[in-house]
Amino acid sequence: MGFLLYISYHGAFIYSYGILLYGCIPSGLAMAKIKDYDLITVDEHRIQTTIDVYFQWRTLDIMLSTLSTRGINFPSEISENIVCYICGYWLNKGSAGDAIDPNGNRIIEIKGSSSTGPSSFSPSERFDELVFVKLNKQNDTLLIYLTGINNISLGNIYVNATETVLEQQQAGRRPRFNIEDKIIKPFNIQPSFLFDLRKRTFTRL
Repeated sequence: MGFLLYISYHGAFIYSYGILLYGCIPSGLAMAKIKDYDLITVDEHRIQTTIDVYFQWRTLDIMLSTLSTRGINFPSEISENIVCYICGYWLNKGSAGDAIDPNGNRIIEIKGSSSTGPSSFSPSERFDELVFVKLNKQNDTLLIYLTGINNISLGNIYVNATETVLEQQQAGRRPRFNIEDKIIKPFNIQPSFLFDLRKRTFTRL
């Protein structure tokens, strides 16, 4: 069930089943764009459910790996919910970014990975900060990197020897590259949080 958005002269409020959620719609969002947002607060119940789903995914991933050389990709729904819980973002189930930071009305793009494979970006990607989540499946921990990279600075990154992200986007293609190799390591970005899925706790680094 979506959220009922009530607009008054005193502001905008989000209700779920008649209950006012924490905060309000960021004042900087244009009214014409509200349809692109379906904002959810990731509370304690939702994060516990997310962790339960993670371990179900891990079990299935291990089982499928016995039948094939490939398992199942790390679900974006897991990384997005965890980042929103830790950082206090609103999870966006609409079409304009993965999350909204209520402090500054920023659009957040979240990319997660459990391997050395590439992440992809759409040709029309627009966001204020890229958050990268690296899963260690051996010990069930997540490192969360607040990269400081927005869609403009992302466009300057070379996907290969001759093309930047922006050039591929302008050609209508989806740039694909390893975020650790192209962003985390070159810019020496350190993780901001460690999330221990077994202990169900996180630590600021």
